Amino acid sequence: MASTKKETARASAASKAADSIPAKEPAATQGGLPLFFKKPVALEKSRHAKSGLSSTPDLSFAKEANSVALTALEFIEASKFYPIVFSATDDAVPLAILGLEKENYFVEANGAWRNDAYVPAYIRQYPFVFFENESEQKFYLCVDEKSPQFRVEGGEDTKPFFNADGSASPLTNQALEFCNAYHRHHLVTREFVADLKKHDLLLPYQSSFTLKTGRSITLSGFMMINEAAFNALPADVFNEFRSKGWLAFIYLAMASTSNWKRLSVLADEQAAN
Repeated sequence: MASTKKETARASAASKAADSIPAKEPAATQGGLPLFFKKPVALEKSRHAKSGLSSTPDLSFAKEANSVALTALEFIEASKFYPIVFSATDDAVPLAILGLEKENYFVEANGAWRNDAYVPAYIRQYPFVFFENESEQKFYLCVDEKSPQFRVEGGEDTKPFFNADGSASPLTNQALEFCNAYHRHHLVTREFVADLKKHDLLLPYQSSFTLKTGRSITLSGFMMINEAAFNALPADVFNEFRSKGWLAFIYLAMASTSNWKRLSVLADEQAAN
């Protein structure tokens, strides 16, 4: 499925099947696949006419992820459950911390998310993702054919990608709309983080914990907003941040640090099981 850049705000404008899309891994993901993805392939009716996804929700694929990307527009919900940090990379992105080690404390044994906590959009988007072909000025909707939810030949418990007449199914249209929205939110987030870095508001941090068992855990390799530097911003920069809507994101990220304690409690529960 393809969409021009101008159409990313209008999912319905790109709901036609794109027979010309090559059935292979998008070049942008080869050698560096996004988190969770193993074989993202452009969605096309010639390849996926009978395929679909299992109708039974299962988030087990995220069980071993102790962090996941967030968009800034998710902070208001994510800050209620997770510490919000930033990756210590040149292209820093906000992250929700889901566990203190290589485990996600919020995925239950049955694949459900824990205690009705907020599910990050990146996880809800999977197994779909947008691939941008810059030369064609288009975005292609891709699906991970290695997803446990993917069904090659469909079946009774399958939601199809395409209807019998070859048109995009409700599942595909919903995925396209979701990925469109996620992309727009990503652009806002990228601008927000660029301003944080421009004004040196991100500093490396680490968090250390001692479990009830006596074992110590240290989590590092991330950045957080430097509250002292933020409070010392010149008035004109502060006003610029306010006009852009960044202040709410900053306050929510700083308030989310109270969730480190929640994670330590969950770590104790995991250790006791």
